[in-house]
Amino acid sequence: MPLKEKYERLLRETQLIWVTCYAFHKEHGTMEKWLDYYAKAQKNMLVARMSERESIPTFEETVNEVAYDQQKWLPMANIKLTWISDTEATISIKNCPIIKTNDETAKKTGLDIDSKFVCEKDTTIFPRIVKEFGMGMTHKVTEDGCRFTLKLT
Repeated sequence: MPLKEKYERLLRETQLIWVTCYAFHKEHGTMEKWLDYYAKAQKNMLVARMSERESIPTFEETVNEVAYDQQKWLPMANIKLTWISDTEATISIKNCPIIKTNDETAKKTGLDIDSKFVCEKDTTIFPRIVKEFGMGMTHKVTEDGCRFTLKLT
């Protein structure tokens, strides 16, 4: 199987999992519990990844890692990193293919979801995670993607 096809199939499968989880927890009234649980797991993964390093990453290295990490879901052309200062940066996602994939997945599966749920999920989860590392984060859903700002606190 060509790499591009493999990537697209894996992305669709991953989004199917997110769409299904979102719909399930929304329907059963367990959304906050699920988001808390997921944030804790993500934080623990980040701590584990950071512990493999020989030194604590700087704010700049952390922001660059967040932008780099977005490339597993999005083409690099859709991601823009802007440094506001030495202690603040913004990452903007434009023409997000995830929104389109979520729309298609929801339609095919018959699930009643907001196609931008991934961004809404991230709005809740990631500020909780980065707070543990001395950073503040705002995350805003835009018309065709999202924008988040990381700030050293």
